[in-house]
Amino acid sequence: MPPTRPASNSTTTPITTTPANPGSTTTIGTLATVASTDGASYGGKQAIVGAHIYLFAANTSAYGTASISLLNPSLSGVSVDKDGAYVTSSSAGNFSFTGRYTCTPGQQVYVYASNGNPGYNGVVNNPVIGMFAIFGTCPSSGNFAGQISSFMINEVTTVATAYALAGFMADPTHVSAGSSANALHGLANAFNTYNNLVDLESGTAKTNSDAGNGFVPQAKINALANLLVPCINSTGTGTPCNTLFSATRPSSDVPAPTNTAAAVLSMAHNPGLNVVTLFKIAAANSPYMPTLTVAPNDWTLSITFFSDSMPGPYYLAVDSQGNLWVPGYASNNLTEFDPLGNIILDTFTGGDVKQPFAVAIDSQDSAWVVNFVPGAATISRFLNNGNPITTTAHPCAATCFFPAFDPSGNLWVSGTDHTTLFNASGTKTSTFLTDAYTSGIGVASNGTAWTLGHNSAFYHFTLPAASTRLTQSLSATAGNDVTPVAIDSADNVWIASSRNNVIGKFDPNGALLSSTGGGFTGGGLGGPSGIAIDGGNNIWVANRDSNSISAFSNFGTPLSPSTGFGTDSYVSDGVNVGLSGPRGIAIDPSGNVWVANFTYNSVTEFVGIAVPVATPISATNHGRRP
Repeated sequence: MPPTRPASNSTTTPITTTPANPGSTTTIGTLATVASTDGASYGGKQAIVGAHIYLFAANTSAYGTASISLLNPSLSGVSVDKDGAYVTSSSAGNFSFTGRYTCTPGQQVYVYASNGNPGYNGVVNNPVIGMFAIFGTCPSSGNFAGQISSFMINEVTTVATAYALAGFMADPTHVSAGSSANALHGLANAFNTYNNLVDLESGTAKTNSDAGNGFVPQAKINALANLLVPCINSTGTGTPCNTLFSATRPSSDVPAPTNTAAAVLSMAHNPGLNVVTLFKIAAANSPYMPTLTVAPNDWTLSITFFSDSMPGPYYLAVDSQGNLWVPGYASNNLTEFDPLGNIILDTFTGGDVKQPFAVAIDSQDSAWVVNFVPGAATISRFLNNGNPITTTAHPCAATCFFPAFDPSGNLWVSGTDHTTLFNASGTKTSTFLTDAYTSGIGVASNGTAWTLGHNSAFYHFTLPAASTRLTQSLSATAGNDVTPVAIDSADNVWIASSRNNVIGKFDPNGALLSSTGGGFTGGGLGGPSGIAIDGGNNIWVANRDSNSISAFSNFGTPLSPSTGFGTDSYVSDGVNVGLSGPRGIAIDPSGNVWVANFTYNSVTEFVGIAVPVATPISATNHGRRP
């Protein structure tokens, strides 16, 4: 979950654009919004007059920098204010970008509109209108002529933009990323995620992803859009706007949002905030249908992607491109999804894969797979293109579980009776005795490894052969307890106990840092079975027993409600869509959180909920942005 960011003082507006000739260089638009007729029912479109319409590109010089204004201020019809160059909508709501901008091929481009009269007689300006849409990647021609024949900006496209770009957007005029290849992949993937949520031309929320295997929460997107409508269709004062801005203020330490774009961005960053209060802002007869009839558990937006070839998905991993690698425990194969949830390959059955349990990705984007196989666990390896490196998998220990790489490219694998070390060629080089259950493993930046065991054991391993057995009191003392492990950017060790519904934080020497001598609880923890750390050092947990995910700050403060995030489910095309026995959890370089649904052959993507993190996860980049 991104840290609180400053709200912009600028505002926005909804847009419809239709070029006069799709093959020409014309890019024109009409700014309109859903009109209020009697304060309860809504219908039709009406122009927003005098709105400022900006064309921006994301800044890739550093996080936190201002978006790049693309309109040329020296040309006729282009004005400049504190936010950048803009064109103004006419009395009919029309505007034109024609000949007034160029973009650099590869830049990520979006439209922002602020202010305007949403249909009142006389000279009226609503200064808190704020809306977006996304154009996407600038083509080689340096403009979008012929590529976008028409597009819509409305409340729905505003919601889709805010959530898709939440990991990179500090406010409506500050969308930015770092300059690394990993960061640029994450940024481009985030812009492309917009097209999974909304139709570019009509501005309507989708029910399925473009590839058809993803179920999109259309009613929830519409519900978010509907609660913006009463404020947008006003003079900017009064109860709807006051309630919207006060309810989306995350704390008294930061200013409240000052426009509708900043408000919905705050909801993307803080999806558990004042859910019922915000839901009630929408009118009884709202314009965007279908919509929710009761308040949701939270305002997260998640897309669930299915694969018929992936029964029993377990502990997944993300590569440098943002692709997702998922082991199918019950199908003896791997499935690779691209960053938009499209299936790249679902037939990785070579490499001697048997009961694949967990995946780790190395610095070359090759996948290393732990094959559970009780009594004869092994490691299989695949190139990034899916070709197997192993014909016969590398023997591991009696039972092996979780993998993690050290700074030298060695793979550490936890197990019941041994933790095993493999070099970069897959040769077993060391073993360390353990007495463990389904214990995770984490490797610090100094190359030392941490795992857990029975009787409160907390093992610390140092090459070439040093083993220290510390104690901790958070996990179960006996019996099976899934105890995943993760490391933050300060080399603090985080663990979760599925039996005791607790997470814990230890310093780099193994001393407990959790409050009052125990662990952190709350936040909806319910059988935590997977753990991940985002680029802001926030902790994310998959809850096996409560079908939810939980989030905590690095101080252990719950960021998710007492029920966790993601408990809402719905039926689409006869399919019950939602979390189902979640196990593995991973974060991509766009800030999306991915969860494997073990009891339903699917993965769920929580859009823009986390801080983007460097991938693949390594001992030197955990808890850091790309």
